[in-house]
Amino acid sequence: MQPQTEWVTGLCAWEQFGQRHPELGYKAGHMNFHNFLRIHRDTLRRSDAIRLAKKRFWVAHLDRFCRVAFDCATGMSP
Repeated sequence: MQPQTEWVTGLCAWEQFGQRHPELGYKAGHMNFHNFLRIHRDTLRRSDAIRLAKKRFWVAHLDRFCRVAFDCATGMSP
């Protein structure tokens, strides 16, 4: 049994964020994740919540992503 990693795909982190915070009304899906990143990408990167892997796709630190994304979504950007 392998230990669970803290880093997951960005889309997986986005889906976890939506499940943890249904009160915010965010839907799962690639385009919803993309639209959220258009606005909050820089904040998420500065907080080391997301990283670009091989210039192709996003990976996210699950706990930091959910925490920072919640702050962004509620207007309390770090």
